[in-house]
Amino acid sequence: MTLSMGARMLLIGLWSHADDGGGFEWKPVVLKARVFPADNIDVTDLLEELVRNDVIQKYDFGDRSYGAVRNFGKWQRPKKPSRFVPMPEPVRNYCASKDICADTVPELVPAECGTSAEPVPNQYGNSSAEGRKVGRDLPLTTFEDAAPPSSQDQAQTEIARIDAAAPRPVDARDQLWTHGTQVVQHSTGLPVKRAKSLIGKWLRDCGDSAETLNAILDEAVSLRPAVFKEWVTKAIQHRMQTGFRQIEDQWGLTGYDIDANAKRFEEMGQ
Repeated sequence: MTLSMGARMLLIGLWSHADDGGGFEWKPVVLKARVFPADNIDVTDLLEELVRNDVIQKYDFGDRSYGAVRNFGKWQRPKKPSRFVPMPEPVRNYCASKDICADTVPELVPAECGTSAEPVPNQYGNSSAEGRKVGRDLPLTTFEDAAPPSSQDQAQTEIARIDAAAPRPVDARDQLWTHGTQVVQHSTGLPVKRAKSLIGKWLRDCGDSAETLNAILDEAVSLRPAVFKEWVTKAIQHRMQTGFRQIEDQWGLTGYDIDANAKRFEEMGQ
């Protein structure tokens, strides 16, 4: 007996598709969809090939056509056998399944197709009376078309994506007390508490401007002065004096003795 590759694969598929007696419905289109769903194969030709080699048999019962697998029952030991295909006695002998479901009347075909395996235990805690309703509330897949997102929803999604990707502004004080503390520790060897105390003093000298002190510390990291603490202190003094001179130039106060004039105005007020 020589069978083509497609016929051998179809026979394997029939073993799984047939009922416990070895019978199956002769529906080439259905068999094609179940055994070769993604292949361009003519199942009708393969069925005829299996018939010619006496591997399966085609028979009619009533107004329908069925198939039977030869000697199927020799290798089957179902604990709870059931049939969904009517099978006359000669066909049962062909399938070697005469004693499987022997009390089944050939003319009767159950509405539901049973299986030969042990029933699967109820894993979801639902009663059998719920039947096929189990799992409908939360389907794993659906063939209904989901409603397309509205333009407003798409816009909100895009805004959220851009907002999440945008860099967040760094708070100058947070940067000073985290990164700045690490810089001072590394550059001076001071413990955390003393390093923060020194940063607090420098911050007061900078007029409570965390941005200014951060800039000075960054400059110190780049220049790597030999004496870090003294360099930062001098840099703060220079930066603040330069700032005052810029204010004097802006307001035309160069050479103006603020303290002396304040005393003169006070005397005039008296």
